[in-house]
Amino acid sequence: MRLPLSTYKYLRVTIDGPVKPDDVMGAISEFRQEQKAVWRDVGGVPNVTELAANAIRGDSSREGKATVLTFAVPENVPVDRGTLDIDPAQPNFRRSVQLTDDKDVYIGSGEIDRIHMVRSGQKIDSDAHDVGFSAVGHKTIKVIIYNGDDPPLKLTSARLQQLERRIYFDAPASGQITLYYGDEKLEPPVYDYAKLFLLANDAAPAQPGGEVANAAYTGRPDERPWTERHPAVLWIAIVAAVLVLGAIALRSMKSATSS
Repeated sequence: MRLPLSTYKYLRVTIDGPVKPDDVMGAISEFRQEQKAVWRDVGGVPNVTELAANAIRGDSSREGKATVLTFAVPENVPVDRGTLDIDPAQPNFRRSVQLTDDKDVYIGSGEIDRIHMVRSGQKIDSDAHDVGFSAVGHKTIKVIIYNGDDPPLKLTSARLQQLERRIYFDAPASGQITLYYGDEKLEPPVYDYAKLFLLANDAAPAQPGGEVANAAYTGRPDERPWTERHPAVLWIAIVAAVLVLGAIALRSMKSATSS
């Protein structure tokens, strides 16, 4: 049961019906604060094409036609769902949706629908136009809507979205804060702040400035083996060894012929 935030000293819960006191094995109360998810658009406007479903690589057994929306995604940007906006005049529908990358490797799938009807006296209302998945590192994401023999859906817009990620920190009283990133070999940091974190309702959002290169950055030392760092020297040594062995073999052949 959900209750408004309150400060009751005691709370009495009465259960109506054939429930005996011995049937209740336990009860617990808790405080929970929920926040509505914040979504950010990524990938820009897609390129839309209509294809025969069996012309899509890996789907040769499918019949009918398909709408393919191709998004270009910034490098290393996480994507969590695809959202399609359908014309309100579109009649009831239900379509399968599949997501792949530029090499047609499977990323995710789902269904979208719009159903407003009465069946057996029951009213059915459903509007689901989102397909959830999780992908990072794909430069291209294709959203494939399988239409079968039905006409393509009347799309008004389509976009990829990511769930907003946040970094919480205690801001100093004054001074500028700098965020450094880009070293793929660093392990995730471990701070006491994360272990003792308590979300404050009055946390102030910080708007990041423009991205600039770190002038003090020198890069990591080259940790590759010596042979990988100097492949030319290795090949010169191999060629020299072959020439020396060839010369020795040729001299041995001449000596054997003379004797």
